[in-house]
Amino acid sequence: MIRIIVLGDLNLDIHARLPHVLPPGDEVRDAITVRPGGSAGTFARTASQCGASVIFLGAVGQDLVGDLLENSLIRANVIPRLRRTNLASGAVLAIEKDGDRSMVCARGANDGLTEDWVDETLPRDGTHLHVSGYALLSDAQRQAALHAFALAACQGMSLSLDPPPASLLQAFGAKRYLGLLPPELWLFPNRSEGRLLSGMNRDEAVVGSLSGRFPVGACTLGADGAYAWDPTTRHLQTTASLPPVDTTGAGDVYAATFITDYLQYGDLSQANIKACAAAFAMLERRLSPDA
Repeated sequence: MIRIIVLGDLNLDIHARLPHVLPPGDEVRDAITVRPGGSAGTFARTASQCGASVIFLGAVGQDLVGDLLENSLIRANVIPRLRRTNLASGAVLAIEKDGDRSMVCARGANDGLTEDWVDETLPRDGTHLHVSGYALLSDAQRQAALHAFALAACQGMSLSLDPPPASLLQAFGAKRYLGLLPPELWLFPNRSEGRLLSGMNRDEAVVGSLSGRFPVGACTLGADGAYAWDPTTRHLQTTASLPPVDTTGAGDVYAATFITDYLQYGDLSQANIKACAAAFAMLERRLSPDA
């Protein structure tokens, strides 16, 4: 069985939908969805469901949310190696209005991950290390993430990263961000992130540029599917369209499914097809009234 180590953010995701008009100080009735999330957390839970043995390295608070997030990993058969800090556990508020989504993120305890914790808890016999791209944006967490990359590479593990949103990449500096990424990294941007990191606009040009540096990866294209590559092959998989839906975590589900399948079978087309189907199925479930 392949063994995947995941490092990064573990958050409580809160999704709310606003009406077209909400006067200041007013109140409306609508559904609010609360679920365990975090880019790295979603990746870890999905990879475990795909059959990998998964260990999660991160940090949560000494609070009820921290308990909930740790239990969400355990229920998904992920082994949690969590540092408990005095900071509140991380949380993300996603607000949907008129088909668009805005997010408010409180990193909280996620920034409590340290190099020492990585030294103590990172297994030396893993197959693969996946790091949440948000970790490299954080002054507090960056050194822990880079240290994990170095340790895993020395042990012969393959490495991957799912970049943070393009707006955060642009604020941080795309060139600066690229300079932090280790050699031979597998990369999984979405379309806007891929364009920013590559400096290209057309999907084919984005993949052509990124594949020259990152040997394996995929650019997810929203309703247009995903464009994947490895050293010998490229594969474009299309998907059906869906009504407007909260897409939080879809890229993480895609990346986890792709990586787990590709590590097991080495078949790029198969991995891309399965990953697109997994992300699509997650979004379909969110359209259900009972999701």
